[in-house]
Amino acid sequence: MTSPITLVIGASRGIGLELVKQISQDPSQQVIGSVRKPTDLGSVPNIKSIVLDQADRSSVKAAATQVPELDTLIINAAIGDNEKVLTTSDERLAEYSNVNVGGPLRVVQEFLPALLARQTRRIIVISSQSGSLETQINVVGGFSGPYSISKAAVNMVVVQLHNELRNQKFTLQAIHPGWVATDMGGVTGPGGMPIPQSVEGVLKRVNEAKHEDSPRFVSWDGSVMKW
Repeated sequence: MTSPITLVIGASRGIGLELVKQISQDPSQQVIGSVRKPTDLGSVPNIKSIVLDQADRSSVKAAATQVPELDTLIINAAIGDNEKVLTTSDERLAEYSNVNVGGPLRVVQEFLPALLARQTRRIIVISSQSGSLETQINVVGGFSGPYSISKAAVNMVVVQLHNELRNQKFTLQAIHPGWVATDMGGVTGPGGMPIPQSVEGVLKRVNEAKHEDSPRFVSWDGSVMKW
């Protein structure tokens, strides 16, 4: 029986690293973690790392040649800070767009042949409540500004990918991981849930994802998010 293969984009730390660790606890699973610089993700036999910078097309393309088959693609890599739109420069907004919106799309485009080589065909984007248009109206606190703009845009990428891939039985899902005690989450203040708790919930949502329900925007705890 062929082992399921999951690729986690952005696995050097935080949520991405914990995703790799928790998936690898099942020895029947093969997990690949992408990192921007060569990194040791552990000596567990079913973990492999590849170098990939989703902001760079050539880097993504080169990484894709190393993964001929893939069941599940989890795109976790993103940038974020506590910024306001009125003080965001053109260059900074372009950076958000390139990494948080263009990055996931590049990854899907280049790894599409690998996903088509298997029947699972599951694409998961780690999004954010900050990208929910309805939730952001009159919001106080938390991530906002250009980060929210980029997350709303990547949610639309998820929807449009669903529209273009639904006839090939792809499953598309955006997942809000909650407020987590990561380096990025700490930007908005102290607190946040432990990373393992968030990731455990995220993986439940990943494993529950069905083509019939695609596309969905859900939270780590299973609650349905407003687009």
